[in-house]
Amino acid sequence: MRQRVITSIVLLVVLVPAIIIGGWPFNIVMGLIALLGSIELIHMAKISRKLLPSIVTYIGTLSIVFFDYIAVYLPDTWSNGFIPIFSLMFLLIGTVIIREYDFTKAGISALTMFYVGLGGYSAVTIRGANLALFLFILLVVMSTDIGAYFIGSLIGKNKLAPSLSPNKTIEGSIGGIVSALIVAAIYLNFFDFHYSKGIMLLIAGILSVTGQFGDLLESSLKRHFEVKASGKILPGHGGILDRFDSALFTLSMAFILGIV
Repeated sequence: MRQRVITSIVLLVVLVPAIIIGGWPFNIVMGLIALLGSIELIHMAKISRKLLPSIVTYIGTLSIVFFDYIAVYLPDTWSNGFIPIFSLMFLLIGTVIIREYDFTKAGISALTMFYVGLGGYSAVTIRGANLALFLFILLVVMSTDIGAYFIGSLIGKNKLAPSLSPNKTIEGSIGGIVSALIVAAIYLNFFDFHYSKGIMLLIAGILSVTGQFGDLLESSLKRHFEVKASGKILPGHGGILDRFDSALFTLSMAFILGIV
C-alpha cells in the first residue's frame, strides 16, 4: 500500500502540471503514456518488443496520437492517415517476410495501434480544445472508480463479471455510476458546456459505464494473455494500461460521441 501511495503521488506531480499547462508538455506526457502502453500490450501478447513489426506498431500508435500535427507536414497528395495506414500495410507484409510473425500477431499489433493510439489522440484533442471538459471526463472516471470500490466493498454481493474481475460487483458498478453523477452535478454548477446540464449528466452516466467497460476490457486482455498485470513500470499499480485503461477508453468514447 505504501508503494502504491508513493507511486500515485509521483504520478500526480507529473500529470497535474502537464494537464494544467497543456500544449506540448501535456502532449509529450500523453505520447509517452501511449508508447509505453503499446509496448506493454505487445509484450503481454508475447510478441518480441524488438521485432521490426513491433517497432512499426509503436510508430503507428504515436502517429495516431499526433495525427493532427503530423498531417501538416505531409505532402498534399498524401492521405492524412498515411503513417498509420502504411504501418498497417507493413504489418500485413510482415506476416509474409518474418517467420515468427503471423496474422494473429499482426491483428494484435493493429488493435494496439487503434486502442492505445485513439485514446492518446482523444486525450490530446480534448485537452487542447477544452480543459474544463477534459477535467470533467477525468472526474467522471475517477469518481466511478472510487464509488465502485467503496460501495462494492460495503454492500457488494452479486458479481459483475466473475470470469474477468471477481472482485467487481453489480452493486459497486451502480455505486460508481451514482458517484459519477453526483460529482458531475456538482462540477456542472461551476462550468458551462455546449450541452445543457441534463445532457451533460446523461453523458456522465454513459462515460461512467464506458469507463467500467474499459477496466473490464483490460482485465479481459490480461486473462486472455494469462498475465496478472500489464507491466511493472508503476510500483504498486502494475503497468501503464493497469492505471490508465479506463481513462483512455472513456476519452476515446467521448471523442467518438463528439462531445468536444
